[in-house]
Amino acid sequence: MLHHEARETITKILGSQIAFDGHFDLVFDSLKESRQLSLLEWIKRCQEGESIPVSSDRIKDLLGFVLKFRETNFRAILTKKKNEYFIALFLDKHKYYENERRKLGI
Repeated sequence: MLHHEARETITKILGSQIAFDGHFDLVFDSLKESRQLSLLEWIKRCQEGESIPVSSDRIKDLLGFVLKFRETNFRAILTKKKNEYFIALFLDKHKYYENERRKLGI
């Protein structure tokens, strides 16, 4: 699957207001197909309330869902306004993930 197809699928799941942060296109295209599918399944679980979010200690009413891929240094953060809508999907390498995590306070 290519990143533009993934963006369409994710937008259908989470809504049109979702932003794609980090190096989403580049990282998504470099993932194996099985990991791409696991990312999409994880997003569905987050949307359905099956994944447990982490509350931000910096930004009021911000929740973050974190996905760490095994055996790679890629990470994903899905942010959501508490009891409302999803904000952004961040997908990047561990170094950039750590910076984003600190910035968001999760």
